[in-house]
Amino acid sequence: MTATIHEDEKRERRTRGPELAEASPPGAGGATDHIEEKAAAASRLSFTLPEWQKSIEATRNLFAAALNDTLKLAASSLNDQAAFLRALADSKTPSELLKCHLDFAEQSWSKSFSEGSKILDRLKHVHRPAVS
Repeated sequence: MTATIHEDEKRERRTRGPELAEASPPGAGGATDHIEEKAAAASRLSFTLPEWQKSIEATRNLFAAALNDTLKLAASSLNDQAAFLRALADSKTPSELLKCHLDFAEQSWSKSFSEGSKILDRLKHVHRPAVS
């Protein structure tokens, strides 16, 4: 079995060329281990480049701010709904009930559109790399 492994290594060296055969020490895993180590090191470096870190951090900050704004809008909407229910409970006539519904609908729609458009505008103005 050992003879078969050595024959396979020799065959590999002949097919890959003399520069790879010299680069790999015999019996230490061959040229493929050396190439895999270089590829692994290169992949580790590509994620630690400052440009990548800046890009990832900027993206994280952008989405964190958008999520924060969205949660504030949701909390505000829940407060508005509670106030609407209080106003409904205090209503004495059908016209007051109708006025509460109309006021709540108008307030909800206007707030949703204004705050929602601000959130979307923030996401639109993301720095995009120039396409050449």
